[in-house]
Amino acid sequence: MKQTAYGTPILIQNEEVILLNQVGAINEASIQELVFKYPSCLPISEIDESFNPVLPVCTELNTPVGPLDILMVSPSGELIIIETKLWKNPEARRVVVAQILDYAKELSKWSYDDLQREINRRLKTSGNTLYEIVKKSGSNQLLNESDFVDSVSRNLRKGNFLLLIVGDGIREGAAGIAEFLISSGYMNFTFAMIELAVYKNDDIGTILLPRVITKTVELQKISVDIPDGLVLISSSSNSEVILPPKEYSREWLQERKFYFDFWTELIGELSFDDPGQPLPKPGNGQNIFVYPGKTRKAWISAYFMKSQKRVGVYFNCQKDSEGQRIYDILRLDKDNIEKELGEEVTYKWNEEYSISLWLPCDDVFESQNRDDLKNFFKEWLNTFVNVIRPRIKKIEKDNSLSEI
Repeated sequence: MKQTAYGTPILIQNEEVILLNQVGAINEASIQELVFKYPSCLPISEIDESFNPVLPVCTELNTPVGPLDILMVSPSGELIIIETKLWKNPEARRVVVAQILDYAKELSKWSYDDLQREINRRLKTSGNTLYEIVKKSGSNQLLNESDFVDSVSRNLRKGNFLLLIVGDGIREGAAGIAEFLISSGYMNFTFAMIELAVYKNDDIGTILLPRVITKTVELQKISVDIPDGLVLISSSSNSEVILPPKEYSREWLQERKFYFDFWTELIGELSFDDPGQPLPKPGNGQNIFVYPGKTRKAWISAYFMKSQKRVGVYFNCQKDSEGQRIYDILRLDKDNIEKELGEEVTYKWNEEYSISLWLPCDDVFESQNRDDLKNFFKEWLNTFVNVIRPRIKKIEKDNSLSEI
């Protein structure tokens, strides 16, 4: 039986060939320990750059559906949920995919206080431990504490997570996860599976080799990518060498700066027909958010999607009872909404609960495209506000919606 699509790794050093032996007795606890201790073995840039860099928070975080294996966070407040699994059991894939989705669903119900409470319980700490972990990392992308809390809270509320399954032998059947993802399409998560092989040599130490599964599955805006990368952990110096060499941080910093500068410039030029509509706040992520009412369960967003070579604007609601109530009321008036917004817009009234449109752009970072992108955002953010805001205000008045 074929065990892997790859040959045995070798290291050629001063014309000497050094064979690397795969570790056969590794267990889930060992994989968990390696990933938590050496998070750079996860090639986040190949999955979704907005989650990079990742910082370990804790293992075995307690949730109502059981303890999740690893929790990590980015300096910008994005959350990463990681499950580590061996794949000897033929049902292991399905079980672990369903499991990690359960964790994501539970966390999407949490507030920042809930998350902080469980982190402190696990680490036996007090205070804003999550922010302190990011602060101690010395990241250049450190937000002030209130902005960090707001970012994490927003990501919890939206279900905006990076979900990673790291196993010892993911080789076939990656597309079979689709049935599990369909029922969870309301969350804005990114999902990836990483096959992590472990090799050792007594002289040079341990090598972690995340392998690539060549198929990429895209389902309901959820990208399933299997990233590649190589980390060498020297047994003598505990140093880490990334192979092949990549400088993730410079590109990441440049993109963060671009987003922040662009959003700041756009907001400075943005003018709504409705004088009561608050302006969005700039950030260094791919989205900004406009709230057409007091409730935070409905929002309009402008976004960049570099990987799809496009930008867009959409309206969406939180996928909970209150958000669904808002959307159900709006759906009763869908004919008028579609007439006011026009035929360019895509309407998904029954499944994704979204109203959206997008503009193709080969290079979203190219300076010559900047004015066109700003004009697109200014026009359509204003149009969405004109159509959506009066209806949200009426719903709030008639239905006593929460402001949270």
